[in-house]
Amino acid sequence: MTPMRTKRGMGRWTMRDCNRWVGLGLAAVVALATIVARGAATAEETAAPQAAAMAAPIAAPAAATAPEEIPDSAPKLLRQTQAEADAKSTGCLSCHAGIEPMHVSGQVNLGCVDCHGGNVGINVGAAKAGSNEYAAAQRDAHVAPRHPKIWRDQKNHDRLSSANPERSYTALNEESPEFIRFINPGDLRVAQETCGSCHVNEVHQVERSLMTTSAMLMGGAAYNNGILPTKRYIVGESYSPDGKPQKLNTVPPPTEEEMKKGVLPFLVPLPPWNVAQPPDPLRAFERGGRIDRSVVSEVGNPGLGPFPDLAGKPDMKFGTRGLGTDLRISAGILNIQKTRLNDPHLSFMGTNDHPGDYRSSGCTGCHVVYANDLDPTHSGPYAKYGHDGRYAGKDPTIPKDESGHPIEHRLTRAIPSSQCIVCHMHQPNSFVNTYLGYQMWDYETDGPLLWPTEQRYQTVDTPTPFNVPDFEPMHASLDHNPEEAAVRGMWSDKQFLSDVSKLNTKTKETTFADYHGHGWIFRAVYSQDRKGNLLDKNGKIVDPNDPKKFDKAVHLKDIHLEKGMHCVDCHFQQDVHSNGKIYGEYPDAVEIGCVDCHGTVDTWATVTTSGPAAPTDGSNLLTGLTPWGDRRFEWIGGELIQRSMLTEGKEWEVPQVVDVIDPLSKHYSEKARLAKTMRVDGKTWGDVPEKHDALAHGSDKVACISCHTSWVTSCFGCHLPQQANWKEDKKHYDGGATRNWTSYNPQVIRHDIFMLGRHSTVKNHAVTPVRSSSAVVISTTNANRERQYYQQPPVSAEGFSSQAFNAHFAHTVRAKETRQCDDCHVSSNGDNNAWMAQVLTLGTNFVNFVGRYAWVGEGEHGIEAVGVTEWDEPQAVIGSNLHRMAYPDNFQRHLDHDLELQEAHEHPGVDLTSRSVDVQALQLRGEYLYTANGPGGFRVFDVANTDNKGFSERIITAPVSPLGQRAYVKSTYATGVALPTNQPISNNRDHDPKNEEQAIHPLYRYAYVSDRFEGLIVVDVDVLGDGDPLNNFLERAVTFNPDGALDDARYITIAGEYAYVLCKRGLVVVSIADPLHPRITAEVGAPDLVEARAVQVQFRYAFVTDARGLRVLDVTRLDQPRFVAALDVPEAGDLTVSRTYAYVPAGSQGLAIVDVERPTKPFLLQMFNAGGVMNDVRAVRVGATNASVFAYVADGQNGLRVVQLITPGETPGSAGFSPNPTPRLIASHHTHGPAVALSRGLERDRAVDESGHQVAVFGRLGSRPFSRPEMEQLFMRGGDVFTVASSAPGKPRAFMRPALPEAGAPAPGGPVVQPAAPEEERLLPGRR
Repeated sequence: MTPMRTKRGMGRWTMRDCNRWVGLGLAAVVALATIVARGAATAEETAAPQAAAMAAPIAAPAAATAPEEIPDSAPKLLRQTQAEADAKSTGCLSCHAGIEPMHVSGQVNLGCVDCHGGNVGINVGAAKAGSNEYAAAQRDAHVAPRHPKIWRDQKNHDRLSSANPERSYTALNEESPEFIRFINPGDLRVAQETCGSCHVNEVHQVERSLMTTSAMLMGGAAYNNGILPTKRYIVGESYSPDGKPQKLNTVPPPTEEEMKKGVLPFLVPLPPWNVAQPPDPLRAFERGGRIDRSVVSEVGNPGLGPFPDLAGKPDMKFGTRGLGTDLRISAGILNIQKTRLNDPHLSFMGTNDHPGDYRSSGCTGCHVVYANDLDPTHSGPYAKYGHDGRYAGKDPTIPKDESGHPIEHRLTRAIPSSQCIVCHMHQPNSFVNTYLGYQMWDYETDGPLLWPTEQRYQTVDTPTPFNVPDFEPMHASLDHNPEEAAVRGMWSDKQFLSDVSKLNTKTKETTFADYHGHGWIFRAVYSQDRKGNLLDKNGKIVDPNDPKKFDKAVHLKDIHLEKGMHCVDCHFQQDVHSNGKIYGEYPDAVEIGCVDCHGTVDTWATVTTSGPAAPTDGSNLLTGLTPWGDRRFEWIGGELIQRSMLTEGKEWEVPQVVDVIDPLSKHYSEKARLAKTMRVDGKTWGDVPEKHDALAHGSDKVACISCHTSWVTSCFGCHLPQQANWKEDKKHYDGGATRNWTSYNPQVIRHDIFMLGRHSTVKNHAVTPVRSSSAVVISTTNANRERQYYQQPPVSAEGFSSQAFNAHFAHTVRAKETRQCDDCHVSSNGDNNAWMAQVLTLGTNFVNFVGRYAWVGEGEHGIEAVGVTEWDEPQAVIGSNLHRMAYPDNFQRHLDHDLELQEAHEHPGVDLTSRSVDVQALQLRGEYLYTANGPGGFRVFDVANTDNKGFSERIITAPVSPLGQRAYVKSTYATGVALPTNQPISNNRDHDPKNEEQAIHPLYRYAYVSDRFEGLIVVDVDVLGDGDPLNNFLERAVTFNPDGALDDARYITIAGEYAYVLCKRGLVVVSIADPLHPRITAEVGAPDLVEARAVQVQFRYAFVTDARGLRVLDVTRLDQPRFVAALDVPEAGDLTVSRTYAYVPAGSQGLAIVDVERPTKPFLLQMFNAGGVMNDVRAVRVGATNASVFAYVADGQNGLRVVQLITPGETPGSAGFSPNPTPRLIASHHTHGPAVALSRGLERDRAVDESGHQVAVFGRLGSRPFSRPEMEQLFMRGGDVFTVASSAPGKPRAFMRPALPEAGAPAPGGPVVQPAAPEEERLLPGRR
């Protein structure tokens, strides 16, 4: 047996010996905690012996040894007698009489000071609680904190409390190790000396767990937003025993093979926000300098020098870190370090301020249970203790009415999911709310119950003429909830928030969860069809007026939870402790896989782990025991039985895939058999081929969750507004208060979206669900409250858009409410074109982000930015349902103004270089507005400062002077402009092969302009995104009009590698695969198209308006469109196709809403004209804000109109994929000239173009959207469109069931033989 020496040098002892005597089996005492790393030197110094111990051979099972036979080489604590342990508790128990034994194993004897330290020699004797003698004894016995203010009693500030303080964050880093050990021996700063005395391996592992290092959150945010250039993450959290941030190493260094599996060699602290180089090219301008710029004011104090600043109004904010960076910071870094972005990970305590936030730090962060949720489905047997983090034990010194205490003073392996959700309730932490069937609330669903009837103001309690700033009410709310919307809502009141689930008797659209981590509200998700109708367990529509509808509709919690499984029933010791190596992504760090418990189509479950982080031969799960000594897994009569880790006596059968596809099995499902045995030909099914390559959905190439995921949450947008005047502590690392802070404001949160893509390299690029994960827009406000830029999307490190996606395990597995065939393939009914566009991440023009301003083209009158939303959060569209609820005073003023929008900024569209203009088309991207200006040619306007009150002219032609830059290209008569994407991207970023990213296609460098006389003009605009103001000189790269083929070009749109140009000939398709050498591939003219006016592409169809109305072209082959359908619409104009509806401008008739769910059979749903007032409709764009959807309408001489299309509480099925619109005019603005064109909103749900070229960044190394050939695998076979029906294609082949094992030895593919449980793992008295 290899000897192992602990840090204390306790001699020859192995973990097998330790486990035999401690009796805690597989999980040991250390919890999910993620331990603090020890700095470069310290980590190697302490990790080497630990790693050696982990590599030591494990002895064979041996019979239990009587306590008197414990060898002298065992750790001292394991040789301690009960009398010795009692002597270490006597003084403590003179006060804490009746307290529960923390370590309940009967095989180890521990005294209070063994874990907590302190002075055991102090005894209160006959002193009464509250007396001076009693207080003196406490002072002498306890370890005093360095900062007692933090640890004050919540009700009596004259005394200290043992309760976890609210929002302590980095406070532990400022305390002594002795005090930390006293209040929490499981904290990772001291765990090596406490838990690690016996559980040295587990402590070493937890220190490197993702639940400690935060590497995925920090690394992903840094890469996706361009802060750091590496997708192999290098930043994370780790702290030394004295609380110093430090480097953390994998010891020994990972091999090349381990690194291929996601192991990282090290992590270092993320640099402070105020010294980091700004990652994005966003510019920040202020009034001209009054200071000597050679003397930089680093801290924002008024400058000295010959031109001193006005007091309190410094010019400079930060040190010089590069060209143009004096006024710029990284809002992303600031957000990570200072915003309550997610509950602190295991290096710190939970915030302990809401139900769902109560926990300790380190090992005890998981293994000591707190009351967080009243729902027994989430909390199991702990639900009866409430959700306020209160003590329910017998220690008379712990108040029963004070929050922040554990339920009992006891370590346990029976950890409920409610404890896991404390950290995992936010998207950077895997977002496991979905496992419970919940997602974040959207501010609108059942909103009347949550918004006050009177408007609340962010800065003062009542409005004043000058809105005199008093930030206390706002800070009080944002301290416990980072959303600015909460300041205006009733849930900023913590008691109201705590009782939110009691509103479920009044709700009409959803129900609310009983946990509120972050101060957030979580709403339930129910089974629904694409129209948003609730469905019962038989798939039947539930009457929306049925008072029992939420009892009848299927609440889409994960099927494992529904069966009684908690997180610990699936994620075993290694998944929660880690294997001692550092990982950057959750999927890489998991050892369990679906097939380990459920088997495959032709093999029984091995019940041995096979995930990426599994040991070479896997971990045999059949040897594991529950806290009560029962087997966790056991084969009984051919059935695999699993027993609960939370509830004694609870067990369930684990269905096998071979049973589900066997017609003779009680678990048989024809739907499952069809999916699991379908061949790649799309016709043959029923049996299992010899080679799995013949299967269409083999588990090696299509993740199980691709079919079994019932729903996925998608977060299309978060607004991070940086405020220079806010002083706030850092929540990580060294703490400390500095100026500048960002709030965190979710924008569009939906559960109706299903998308697919390729998983990471570690996961073999399997087909898997994908979700929008971090579509961030950032703003910055300086000390003068000038918004230097507003709601700008950053760019990722390698140039992709930061509107990020990632391969995602949604934890919403269901057995019945699963994916249908036509969820991933073209329906034979032809009714899922929009759905397929979403599945393939091509975008649907539904969740587009219009933002603060609607950008309007006004022909000869130039351009105008019309303010359509509130400036503050929530960013309600003025006149909308949310506006009425969140801003009732402002809403009333809007009504008083007859729905007229009051703010707008215009530009005539001309300057010294061009005196003639006719704006025909425009598109916003980032800080620039790209326009087709008729005789003024192609022009780009700088609109970065549209919201900056420090600028008198908000829209400019050049930021310095017309002579210093040339943001235009002259042409004869520009009529249209198209960008391949309106997401900011950059082709000129460095490419690191280690990031495993695809190259951005060259066509994305350019803007494509249609000109009435010159045809197609290609302009390189990539220089506008490189952050260098010295090279902004635009030049035409190509002019293309062979033989006049593009004469009278009037409109252009881009679909992958093709430009669809509308001109005299009709629709001309131009290949721009080589953008400098375009070529024509097809034309569609009369009689199919007559005077074509506008075109938009959605997956397999192009929708064109012409002189007769709406025309539909099949573009399955993008280079060869063909006419398929038509619908007459009078005066048809510039349309938008949003999911299953085409919104077609109809001039004097209004806005035609055309149902195009079946593109080959369009029909008019309704003609909307708002009672006749919309009578010159020229163009329309659609976008979503929160849970509502809006049409922005260019109504010619009437100006801009805003129409609310989908309204929660008014639109039936508003949360569905395709509810019927219920249009309502909510706002107007009479523009300077006729409104003829509109900019499209930011496409937040597009990750790839129609040719398969990636646009948006994907989380996970090697993960990506589908290429075009991969897309076609879902809808093409042999050059023809492949469709699927709801019924099976013909009769199945006969299924041959694998044989069950016989008497001892398993048959090939059969269950493994159940091994005997190790003697030391058998039931021990009181073990939990």
